Amino acid sequence: MSKIIRFNTKGVLLILAVCFFTLSVAAQTAVADVGKSFANITKLATGGTFNPNDVIEVRVTFAVRNVSPSQITAVQVFDTVPAKTTYVPGSIRITTNESITYQGPFTDAIDADQGSAVGGNILINLGSGATGVAGGTIKNNDKPSFFGSSCIMVACYRIQINGSASYGDTIKIGGKVVYKISGVTTTRNFAQYQMILSQLNNTPCSNGKAISSASDSAGTFATGATQNRGGSLAFATTYTKQNISTGGPQDYNFSIVNNSSADGSTNPNSTMPEGTANHRVFGYWDIAGDHTGAANSAIGNPPAAPGTRKGYMVVINASYNTDTAYRETLSNLCPNTYYEFSGWFRNLCPRCSCDSIGRGSGSSGYIPGPGNDSSGVKPNINFEIDGLAYYTSGDMKYDRVTPWKKFGFTFLTKPTQTTASFLIRNNSPGGGGNDWAVDDINISHCGPTMKMNYNPLVLGCSAAPFVVKLSDTIRYLFSNSYIFWKWQKSNVGGTIWSDLTGAGTSGTGTASLVGGQYQYVTNLPPFLATPADSGTYYRVVVATSAPNLTGSCAYNDGSSTLIKVINCGVVLATDFEQFKAQLVSDKAYLTWSSSAEKNIANYEIEKSTDGVNFNPISSVNGKNITEAFYNFTDPEIIAGDTYYRIKMIDKDGTYKYSSIAKLTKKLAFEVKSIINPFKNSISAQVIITENGVLNVSVYNEKGQLVKRLQVEVNKGIDNIVMDNIDGPNGIYFISFDFKNETIKRKLVKMN
Repeated sequence: MSKIIRFNTKGVLLILAVCFFTLSVAAQTAVADVGKSFANITKLATGGTFNPNDVIEVRVTFAVRNVSPSQITAVQVFDTVPAKTTYVPGSIRITTNESITYQGPFTDAIDADQGSAVGGNILINLGSGATGVAGGTIKNNDKPSFFGSSCIMVACYRIQINGSASYGDTIKIGGKVVYKISGVTTTRNFAQYQMILSQLNNTPCSNGKAISSASDSAGTFATGATQNRGGSLAFATTYTKQNISTGGPQDYNFSIVNNSSADGSTNPNSTMPEGTANHRVFGYWDIAGDHTGAANSAIGNPPAAPGTRKGYMVVINASYNTDTAYRETLSNLCPNTYYEFSGWFRNLCPRCSCDSIGRGSGSSGYIPGPGNDSSGVKPNINFEIDGLAYYTSGDMKYDRVTPWKKFGFTFLTKPTQTTASFLIRNNSPGGGGNDWAVDDINISHCGPTMKMNYNPLVLGCSAAPFVVKLSDTIRYLFSNSYIFWKWQKSNVGGTIWSDLTGAGTSGTGTASLVGGQYQYVTNLPPFLATPADSGTYYRVVVATSAPNLTGSCAYNDGSSTLIKVINCGVVLATDFEQFKAQLVSDKAYLTWSSSAEKNIANYEIEKSTDGVNFNPISSVNGKNITEAFYNFTDPEIIAGDTYYRIKMIDKDGTYKYSSIAKLTKKLAFEVKSIINPFKNSISAQVIITENGVLNVSVYNEKGQLVKRLQVEVNKGIDNIVMDNIDGPNGIYFISFDFKNETIKRKLVKMN
């Protein structure tokens, strides 16, 4: 986006096509700037990977400035239809940088109009005086105008990826532009760019996740008390660092800040637009803080007050070239393992548009874009691995209510792969808009969910050895991924772990589909625990291959189970038959029973907040009958995790303990049940932690969006029904998204 500072504004029109694939762009000159990008029209609203039958719009942007001679002549675009694609007839046109048609569409034949598509060869002639065979002249004061100072014009055509193309195929795009400056011919050859057809998961890790491997404080950019962070980025970028101000960062520049205002202002609701830029960059940009650790991930953090230590983010003034915001090669990847590659982004400018006449959004007579949108060019972001474009974010619309958006996907490393190069780049044309912030770049090992049958501890008596039976339930989304497991123990507080040996301590799980995810249970062979075992921790680690079980490629969710042996007193003749606890009106209601009571003085109710340290809260006299039943209600409201146990006390003072019961008032976001297989509708029960909006998306096995539902939900159990699920029988995936938490299930459609 060109910033014309003397106008104190930014502008351009509304970009309708999402430019997702970009070639390396021709060099910028003083007179003209030229860039090439690609819009995945099929994924315009949702973003995603590239699939057979997707429609791609190829775009070449020319920006001619008020720099002598202030014009270029004989302007032509040459391209060829890529292999494994088909030209979309009648799609050649010339647009504004917001994808509003300015001229065309043209016929495909070589005739009097300015475009042709013959024999797989594309020719588009631009500018006044252009014909079917010759390019014309573009002057800086021509229309579409950018504030009357520059002309921005985009040549476009569309292709469709063939339905017969296979996943793993690459689409290669090149082409060139030719024009003259003062009679001297300039040829710009675009470097070949490749997009790969992929069935990768369009959503980030749905279960566990390790720490990000991205550089610069794991992609969070650290914290500081100065608004502009010193030093540059820890990874490569083609943008240039510039401190934030009323006039910057300028085109092709970035800032690292804890507050996106021009002067440290902390009022996000201050006047906008500003007649003269004061608190806001160019008088328009949002005043906001970073994203890391925000209480509400969609809203982000408030802007940092001057001198206050807060987190940093990177704000980028992207322009015509498809420049790189992030590039890094990581060499510590785990083979045959699922990873998440993602980041959090926000569109920074609500009113940066300029109409084709050259009037900014704050000017009289300004004509807004479709949908009354005045935000200008919308950012869209391209994610690449090893030089191949895998994923695009789609149009990143300006959103005042929930400005931060997470974009990314999961991918599987190859069987022996340990190194890959990662890249995030701009893929929108310049002009007014295309200003964005990025934070929390993440490249991390995705793991399963793991649930131990006893957590946090197994409690036993020291009077005699007791049997310990530990099991761990492993759940994951992708078939045959985390099937390798082993048990470990630690005698030093869970800091140093050693592998258990012998039969049943390691192996391969046989998973079955349960509730939309693959699941298996690993059981540690039972053993007798004695006082010598007290303080020992046990855990399970899993991996996607046997070699990955060693070192950093093994996955554990951080949980473990402690063996704790205590003095329970003398063994009594009377036994507990059962002990249960439940929440009734936010209070603990305890019930227990015993058999063949003899000489029981009383039962002492004990309570704990950590499951280890208990205190007595009440007592109930023993009945000393054959079958005795008891109940007790704790008068205190349950506010968090609370543990209870019953102490059975004999008249001679000896005693024994019941098992431990845990109650919690906190709800966890959970898909409680779901109909699977399904026919044409999906029914599910979802536990919601607070009132809000639940987003439900259904994808086919190619990762293509089939249906999306947005529904208001209330705290507690909500019944969700999605009708009219079109498509053939087969595998589908459903994603439940609520308050930055995602639960994904695999479904089977059977009519």
